Amino acid sequence: MYTPVVTEELWEGLGMSLLVALSSWALWAGHNARCHIADTSGCLLGWPDHYHTPVLDGLWLATIAWYMQSSVKHWVGLGRVQGLDTALHHAFSLALLALSYSLELLRVGLLAHWLLTATAPLLSASKLLHCLDAPGRVKKPFFVLYGLAVLATRVLLVPLLLLPCTLRDLWRVPLSRPAAYAANGFLLLLYGISLFWFGRLIGIWVTGKLDSRPQMVVSPEVQRWQKHE
Repeated sequence: MYTPVVTEELWEGLGMSLLVALSSWALWAGHNARCHIADTSGCLLGWPDHYHTPVLDGLWLATIAWYMQSSVKHWVGLGRVQGLDTALHHAFSLALLALSYSLELLRVGLLAHWLLTATAPLLSASKLLHCLDAPGRVKKPFFVLYGLAVLATRVLLVPLLLLPCTLRDLWRVPLSRPAAYAANGFLLLLYGISLFWFGRLIGIWVTGKLDSRPQMVVSPEVQRWQKHE
């Protein structure tokens, strides 16, 4: 089945926009019990006796389902083959989501997921503008906006806001050490990928790749389909 790059980016952008919107609403509507970017005092308070609303539980399962389809869709000919960094990101995200859900660490888990994915809709929009060969005066400011958003959330707020909760406060609750090591390990791996991606953004800007014509990178299945047309 042939899925153009533009169609795939629309699908990814719409899906992640919905998840980010729902996560933002859950964080600020009181479903996450004082665990958001303005107040992290409730992230681990009282664990493991955390009550999770059905809304938060359903949002978590929907997020796991989304990452599962993102990880496997190219196996059935839908979309592009993932790069190693993207495949690792999805694998680590799924592992951390599943671990957080099984340990009922949904409060701090939701904050972590929001910080690491809040910029995803901007990424899809920036990719779409480049794929559609939008004028530089349009796509360059949008690319800069996306880069600044990544810098604020994934690069700065994660170590300033989130890691103190997981690297320090997590050891103060009755959580097994193997589980704490695993959760922090996956989180640090995801943060490392975020730093790698931010470095790539700087490289794209410095080398002027935004001025180049877009290259539609597609899977071998799509290439074979195009040859038969």
